[in-house]
This record gives sequence, C-alpha cells and structure tokens, in this order.
Amino acid sequence: MLRNKGHSSKQDNLAVTAVALQDHIVHDLQLQNLSIADSSKTKVQKTENRSKSLRRNTKALIDTGLKKTTQGGPKVEDPEKEYVLDPKPPPLTLAQKLGLFDPPPLPLSADEWARVKQRSVEQGDSTQPCPICREEFGLHPQVFNVLLSCSHVFHRACLQAFEKFTNKKTCPLCRKNQYQTRVICDGARLFKIKCATRIQASWRGHVVRRWYRDLRRTVPPTDAKLRRKFFEAKVMVPSKVAVSVCKRKSESWLM
Repeated sequence: MLRNKGHSSKQDNLAVTAVALQDHIVHDLQLQNLSIADSSKTKVQKTENRSKSLRRNTKALIDTGLKKTTQGGPKVEDPEKEYVLDPKPPPLTLAQKLGLFDPPPLPLSADEWARVKQRSVEQGDSTQPCPICREEFGLHPQVFNVLLSCSHVFHRACLQAFEKFTNKKTCPLCRKNQYQTRVICDGARLFKIKCATRIQASWRGHVVRRWYRDLRRTVPPTDAKLRRKFFEAKVMVPSKVAVSVCKRKSESWLM
C-alpha cells in the first residue's frame, strides 16, 4: 500500500509539472505581454468595459439649459514627456510558482531608469541611427526612440514590428528576454538641434554670398586686367541704358 501511495504521488507531481510547463509555454508564446504590440484588442476590451460601466452608472439628469464653465483652457501635454510603455506585469504562471521558471523582473524604478538612460547616453545610442532600419530618430511619435532596460535604443515602430515578427520579447541586439521599455525624447531633441544648425548654416551662407556679391559690385579689384573689366562693365551699364532710351525715342518719332 505504501508503495502504491508513493507511486501515485510521484505520478501526480509529474502530471502537475507537465501541466505547469504546458501552461507556461502557452503563456510565453502569446503576444499579450508585448510592451508596444498592436493595442486594437486592448482598445476593444476597454470600450466594452467602459460601456458596461456606463450602463451600470446611468442616472436621470435634468437639462437646465445652463452650461458649466470650465476653469482654464485645455491641458496641453508635454511632447517631451517620458513614460513607460510596459503594461502591468502578468500574474505568475503555475510553473513560476513551482519554481520551474524564474519569475519576471519587477518594474524598474525611476532611479533605475535614470541609470539605464545614463548608460545609453554614454554609449551614444540616441546620436546614432536606429539599429533596425538605419534611419535617424525624428519628431513623429512613431519614430521616437524607445529605451530598453538593457540600455539599447530603437524606433518605436521598428521595435513593434520586430516583436510581431519574432513573436517574442527579445532585444534585437543583445537578445535579452522580457525587457522593459520607456519612451525617451533624446533623439527628437538632437534632431531639433541638428535641424536648427542646418537652418542657421544655410542662412549664414546666404548672408555671406549676398555680402560678397555687393562687395564685387562696389569695390574694384587690384589686378590690372580685372580692374579694366570692372570699369568696362560700369561704363557699359549706362551706355546700354542710353542706347535703349534713344531707340525708344526714335521709334516714337517715326510712328
């Protein structure tokens, strides 16, 4: 009897372990935990929950014809505000509770994100193009740079496409699993500085070229041949004007 009980308990433990492994693999292959995957499903769920809550909290209202005065204007969000993209961590699977797999890491704190960002700045990731598409970071929300917890930086749209293609949450460079993501605006800030530098350089070039043309038109050169051409051009301008005036007068007399 004792042998049968021990054998049955081992079989039960083996069955529980097998079920836990299968459940963990199924949860691991799903895309629900991706940080920046397509949020269409979550949006539908949110709208359904919102409609249910509205149905529960419906109350009769009397229209008095008076409008509420809102204090202050509309709130303008800071375009350079940094925020975390990861949803809330999922509950532990049975395999993680049994110790078969390591639990997911806890969300990084503000100080930890600051250290990760400092390491990324020292590496100069935001100054270089995106490692996936090899294009610069810009001002559009889809091309904002997304900082990973492994300190690598990518385009938001590129990382989203990579997650959908690989069906995994793995860093394209260092292959770290289950990374955390945060939107930073260092690339957009550097892009603004670069655009301002280009505009200033083109304007300074335009001013210098215009000043040089005026200088060539007013100051005679020191070389003898160039000086002769300069004064010939100066004399030719009024002579051409005089010839054109005489031609007009002669044509008017003939008519």
